[in-house]
Amino acid sequence: MYPSKPHRKINLLTILLLVIILPGSADRASGQQRPDLLFVQTPARNAAETPGSNETRDYAERYADGTRIMVLPASASQPTNLTPDFTAACDPDVSFDGKTILFAGKQNPADSWQIWRMNADGSGKIQLTSGERDHFAPVHAGARFYLNDPQPTPQIIFVSNRHGWLARNGKEPVFSLYAMDHQGETIRRISYNLSSDFDPEVLPNGRIVFSSRQQADNRYPPDGLTALLAINNDGTDLMPYFGNHESPTIKSMASVADFGERVYFIESDHPGWLRGGDIASVSRQRPMHSYRKLSQTDRGAFLSPCPLPDGGLIASYRSSSSPGPIYFGIFRVDPQSGRRGAEIFAQANYHSVDAQVLASHPGVKGRSNWLIPGSTTGVFFSLNTYRTNLPEGESIQHGRIKHVRVLEGLPVTEQASGQLTSEDRIFANENSFHPRRILGVAPVEPDGSFQVTVPSDIPITFQLLDEHFVALRSQRAWTWVMGNENRGCIGCHESRELAPPNRMVDAVTKPPVDLTLPPDRRRTVDFRHQIAPLMQQRCATGGCHVQGGDAFDLSMDTPEAQRTMYARLIGQASSGQETPSVIPGSARQSPLIRHLLGKQLAEEPGGSGEVPGIPSNKQLKQHESILFIEWVDIGAPWDVKSLTRSAP
Repeated sequence: MYPSKPHRKINLLTILLLVIILPGSADRASGQQRPDLLFVQTPARNAAETPGSNETRDYAERYADGTRIMVLPASASQPTNLTPDFTAACDPDVSFDGKTILFAGKQNPADSWQIWRMNADGSGKIQLTSGERDHFAPVHAGARFYLNDPQPTPQIIFVSNRHGWLARNGKEPVFSLYAMDHQGETIRRISYNLSSDFDPEVLPNGRIVFSSRQQADNRYPPDGLTALLAINNDGTDLMPYFGNHESPTIKSMASVADFGERVYFIESDHPGWLRGGDIASVSRQRPMHSYRKLSQTDRGAFLSPCPLPDGGLIASYRSSSSPGPIYFGIFRVDPQSGRRGAEIFAQANYHSVDAQVLASHPGVKGRSNWLIPGSTTGVFFSLNTYRTNLPEGESIQHGRIKHVRVLEGLPVTEQASGQLTSEDRIFANENSFHPRRILGVAPVEPDGSFQVTVPSDIPITFQLLDEHFVALRSQRAWTWVMGNENRGCIGCHESRELAPPNRMVDAVTKPPVDLTLPPDRRRTVDFRHQIAPLMQQRCATGGCHVQGGDAFDLSMDTPEAQRTMYARLIGQASSGQETPSVIPGSARQSPLIRHLLGKQLAEEPGGSGEVPGIPSNKQLKQHESILFIEWVDIGAPWDVKSLTRSAP
């Protein structure tokens, strides 16, 4: 029996009102259509959590038990948990065809984190990695292929600590980028930074943009600067992308617009991922010169921006002051003004983060590959070391650069860290320089060019030297070459948008200088093993630097006396001096080196050029002076050998 006509009208009106007010195909109270969304929920530590708490400097601590992957269909108001069978799951990444999802997860509390794949509805979960170490942040990348390959091999880029390196404090793991095929059968490491690389994202051209902690020297202690770098999916052609020198100090969570030309990311001066930050963006084509800041943290903290196919933007947000949401929820954000728009979803006691569209999206380009498996060397060259975009005051007069010193960064290992005494651990970490080993010194040609063959798959850095082998400028980051890679640059800190001058430079007309000594022949220089014995032998004798003398007493008869002297030299103990005798990382500015050479090296106001030096009958031999210079320029370490005892 059909209802009467008036009754039918009421039912139709009721249905129409329900369609309008229920938050199904549109955001709440906004009327804007949205696609199906994936996102991550991580439990708050307590219900009273406020902005600024839950702070962590360790990248891995964002991976907490109870974290889960949720799907919010466009037709629904409440999300569904896709990973109820996991203790923790996060870092989802949707395949280009929209049918499968990569994610990081662990099924049981005692498990390590592994890379998994599942269907878009949460079914068909397959584990791709294994082992005791952790694996995070998988993303679908372009194919990798050789010229003789029968077909390209699609790649997955992810983050792992499977190499076992530790941060300088000997506690936190160091994470690097890895690549593997879609079956997880062939895994290759593709980044060799001594600090962590994380948050990879894929550009349409197939390059990988990622966050990288830059801690090659004592900038921005204790955590260094986190910049955006870019690399090929085989580890070649590492280059800065944005923020290698600019503040704020932390840039993370890069997200690439599939249908636009912007790369969005979070920037902040505060460590701890749940502190959040501002949303900023750069152009994919001109990242160095297209920066735009979208939001202000005094209005609230943002996380994980995500561009939408319609040109819109969503991000996680929570208020920086009451009243306001204390848990991160997902909101629309105006991509032009940065103003927060309508709420899409939020839930008490959970932070809702890492939202992304669950749909097909454009694929990315693959990369051809010329690396040779098993090759242990590569070539690095510079066309003109005088070419720079640094401020004018940091430029170097043409003709002053005579040599380049190439340094190998040494990882801190679990074995070595566990064998250090508490006292040696303190002295081994007196400054922010990573331990390093000298690969060698090569000439810089009169036109400013150099070319060297170096070991592959290790962190390296460069120092430009004058005629005294004193560093004029030091690279402030770690780089590397892959096996059989030929890498180069136009200059040192040159503009990335400039093409090199059209001329043949001197260095590339000659064979590269071979700096590939086997590990057991590479030199380390530290105070405990080289400098203190040399000072005791050559300086604390002859009636000059002895107890009771007028000069600085350099007697070091016991290990305790060595530690005391080291602390005095680098300014960690009171010695009555206005400035320390040693400035770690800068022999040019260190009074000790000026004294050894008998001249002013730093271009300082009022510098006379000459300073009191060592009497001619007591001067050091050249190789002894160079040893002091090397020690200061590489960071004036206390003990490199003990800190890296198990390094190859």
